[in-house]
Amino acid sequence: MKTRHILKFSLCLTFLMFFFNGYSQKASKIDLPSTYDFDYTYKLKMTHKKGDLILTYFLKEDGKYFGFDTAEMAKGSDTKMFMVMDSNLGVTAMFMEMMGKKVVQKTKINASDFGSDVDNSDYTFTKIDSKTIMGYECEGFVSENDEHKITFYITDDVPVSFNQVFGANAKNMPKGFNPDWMKKYANNGLMMQMIFVDKKKAKNSMTMDCVGLDKTDFSINASAYGSIMSSFGN
Repeated sequence: MKTRHILKFSLCLTFLMFFFNGYSQKASKIDLPSTYDFDYTYKLKMTHKKGDLILTYFLKEDGKYFGFDTAEMAKGSDTKMFMVMDSNLGVTAMFMEMMGKKVVQKTKINASDFGSDVDNSDYTFTKIDSKTIMGYECEGFVSENDEHKITFYITDDVPVSFNQVFGANAKNMPKGFNPDWMKKYANNGLMMQMIFVDKKKAKNSMTMDCVGLDKTDFSINASAYGSIMSSFGN
């Protein structure tokens, strides 16, 4: 797995929340499927100097999309939002309930371009001892350079992964990376823990821990959501 994919798993949705504010192309003409169905919820607890945050993702077995519940990030807002990233369509869809109306904002995006400008050449990549997290046997890895040290633990004893959405390839791998590791986690694999250490600015350091991986029958009825303009009579 790419070094940058480890951070994608944890932080891509935070990025996307800002990305929606005008830095991407509208995709109003793209037709979404009538529903998005999910099989599992995957919860990550982010521990940071400024406080803790629970991130809840919704995953589909063999799915080319995933969902994200924005409730934790939108506290204090009257708008209820749920985001889906669909790599088949190359679109992110923000489903919103506000002022009694259901609306969706679609934004065109290429999932494979995430982090494409990240240079891994100065990182070393090392496999470390395995450990059990939440009952899952996890392999440990460390990716490190002069500025950052990222320790993470991944399990393939799960039926879901983000790789179906983001893809996986061997381009621009850090020194010491074994391509066979990528093959092992290509179909099933989730990060169960990530410890990010900023060697220059300790305040940026944080830890991500999986605190839940549970079955769900949650779905989004996309056909029930109209465009923002049409919902308000324009």
